[in-house]
Amino acid sequence: MDIREIKYFVQVAKHKNFTLAAKKLHISQPALSKAIKNLENELEVQLFDRADKEIKLTELGDNLLVASEELIHKYEELKGSLYDKSKLNKGNVIIGLPPVIGTSIFVNILTSFREKFPDISLEIIENGAKMVEHNLQNGIIDVGIVIAPVDRAKYDYIPIMEDEVVLLVNKINPLFNKSSVSFADLKKETFLILDKTFMLHHHIIDGCLNHGYKPNIYFESSQWDFLVELVAQNHGITILPKPILKFVDTPSLKIIPFHDPPLKWEVGFLLNRDKYITHVTKTFINHTLEIIGN
Repeated sequence: MDIREIKYFVQVAKHKNFTLAAKKLHISQPALSKAIKNLENELEVQLFDRADKEIKLTELGDNLLVASEELIHKYEELKGSLYDKSKLNKGNVIIGLPPVIGTSIFVNILTSFREKFPDISLEIIENGAKMVEHNLQNGIIDVGIVIAPVDRAKYDYIPIMEDEVVLLVNKINPLFNKSSVSFADLKKETFLILDKTFMLHHHIIDGCLNHGYKPNIYFESSQWDFLVELVAQNHGITILPKPILKFVDTPSLKIIPFHDPPLKWEVGFLLNRDKYITHVTKTFINHTLEIIGN
């Protein structure tokens, strides 16, 4: 029994049809049938019930399928690890990055990384934190960058930086005269917030509910600069990470910190603990931590 036969068995089990499995494997049907028969003879078990038009796994076949899929996964990880070490600083990293984070802290990191590691290409997929988690779980990205808290029972998490979340108001709003605010002060306000794909959206909702009210949300968007423009036109208030507001230079707007307690904004790397982390991905993570630490 070898890995090739195991892969053949899994394809037949998935397709429940030798012809379809053979096409998928790019081999002839007789060759596939012979390989499966040899596997059954070697193991001295019957893996498939061929009595009906659609073949079915026997009980022993079911057991072997579970073990085979785990074996193939480990085999591919091993191959990837060996290939990865042979290539060192060459390859590709796919990063899930919420726009609100990318704008504020990652422009310099990305440009300096390209200069230092020209043979490692970076591909950025911009989504909110919820979609970053989905893409990471499904193998679409290699590493995600998200706002804490995260499910640490499900993912590995590496902190990158911490700042604060602040309120942005128009000078016409009575809150403009405050030096700090709490969610209790915002009960009668009209909210303009990032949409449900962003963790901050859920933090804001929770903050309001914890103070006994449901926020009056006028508008949700994935674009933080659009929310800022709406505040500039006095359509409501918004709550955003302080680092991105360094790009805002509008005299009619005021940034106000939260108290009771201050709202923290912690950014970190999110990793799928069930997936092998490549050398080039680790290189990107280490470079980021080095730049942020300086």
